Amino acid sequence: KNKNGVIDRDEARGPLADNFAEMDCDKSGTLDGGEIRGFFTGEECPKITVTSTAAAATKKRKSDSSGRRIRSVRVDSVIMEPLSQTYPVIGRLVARQMGDVAARINGAVIAISVSVGDRVKKGDLIATLATEKLSAQRDKYAAVRSTRRAMVDTARAEFSKKAQELRRMKKLRRSSAFSRARYEDLERDVESRKATTTERLSQLKEAQAELKRATIDIKNGRIRAPYDGVVSEKHTEVGSYVNLGARVVTLINDTEIEVEADVPSDRLLALEPGVQLRFKLGDGSTNRAVVRSVIPRENVRTRTRPVRFTPRFDKKIRHFAVNQNVTVFVPIGKVRQVMTVHKDAIVYTGGKPSVRIIRRGKAFPRPVKLGDAVANRYIVLAGLKQDDVVVTHGNETLPPGAVVRILSGPAPNAKRSR
Repeated sequence: KNKNGVIDRDEARGPLADNFAEMDCDKSGTLDGGEIRGFFTGEECPKITVTSTAAAATKKRKSDSSGRRIRSVRVDSVIMEPLSQTYPVIGRLVARQMGDVAARINGAVIAISVSVGDRVKKGDLIATLATEKLSAQRDKYAAVRSTRRAMVDTARAEFSKKAQELRRMKKLRRSSAFSRARYEDLERDVESRKATTTERLSQLKEAQAELKRATIDIKNGRIRAPYDGVVSEKHTEVGSYVNLGARVVTLINDTEIEVEADVPSDRLLALEPGVQLRFKLGDGSTNRAVVRSVIPRENVRTRTRPVRFTPRFDKKIRHFAVNQNVTVFVPIGKVRQVMTVHKDAIVYTGGKPSVRIIRRGKAFPRPVKLGDAVANRYIVLAGLKQDDVVVTHGNETLPPGAVVRILSGPAPNAKRSR
C-alpha cells in the first residue's frame, strides 16, 4: 500500500501473515519478492540469529543514508548490433595454440611429470632428461674459461710492458743512447704482443660461448610447457631415448579458441573483417563472434573457403573441445544496425513492456517499444538508447527510485514467467 516495493508486516494477509516470521529471512520486518518466491518454491531459508546491535548493523548495510533499502541487481547494456537474414553453416572450434612439445637436446628420459588429460600452465615441468654428461661438459668449459682468462691477463701484461719500453725509447731519440735497431725491434714486439692479446681474447670468448651453450643444454634438459593447455597425447616414456626435435607430448590450449567454418564462396560478400554475427554451440547456447579473416584458399570440390571467427564468450573461463561442432549464422543480403536489449530486462505491467533503467545508482521504470526477438534479446524500437544500463535480475519488485547495488558474476538460471 505504501508503494515501497516490499510487503510490511501490517500489509501481509493470508499465508503471508501466517508465515511472516519464517519467510522474513533477513529479519528486516519486510518481505521482498525473493523471500516470498523462495518460501513457496521450497528453498531453504537460512536461520539468522542476531542481537539487537547486529540486527541494526544488518539493517544499515541494506539501507542507504536516508534509510531506504538497497536492492541487489544484475544489469546489462543496450547495444547496437548488425541484423540481417542468415544462412546456417556448420563449423568447428579450433585452438589457436596446439602442437607437439619437442625435445631441444638428445638424452634419456628419466622422468615424466604429466599424464594424458592433465592441465598445465605455462612453465610447468613436463619431462626431465638425463644431464650428467652435460654437467661434466659445463664444468670442463668453466675450467677452460678460467684458463683462457688467465692467458688474457698475461698477454695484456706483456703488451703493457713492451709498450712502456717503446715509449721510453721514443724519449731517447735525440740522445746518443738511442738505438734505431732497438727501437724497431720494440715496435715489432709491441705489435706481436697486441696480436697475441687479441688472439687470447678470442679464445676467451670461445670458451665463454661453450660454457653458455652447455648451461642452456642443461636447462633444456627440463622440458616445460610453452603455454597453458591440456596434454592430449604422450609420445615417450621413462627410459626412452629422445633425439633433438623428438615429440614428447601434444599440448592443446583449450581456452584460446577460434571458430572456423567453410563458407560457400557466394556467401562471402558480407564477411569482412570486423563483421559481427552469431553462432550456436551444441548445448543450444548462442554467442557472438567477429570475422577475423577469410582465408584465400578455395576447395575446388565444395567451392568453399575457410573463414576464421573470434568468439566473444563471457568472462567465465570455459574449456572447449577441438573440432567441437558449432552452427555459424552467416549474414546474407543487406546488413542493418539495430539496437537490442536483453530479454530478462523486460517486465510486463498490464501487458505493456517496460524496463528498469539505472540512473546515478537508482532504478527507474521506462516503457519501451519492442520489435522482433533476436536470440536472447529484443530489438528496441523506442524508449532506450545505446549504452543505457538496464536491470536484468531483481527487476520484478523494484519500486521507482530504488537504490541499487550492481552484482557481478554469472546470473542464476531461473526461469521467469512473462
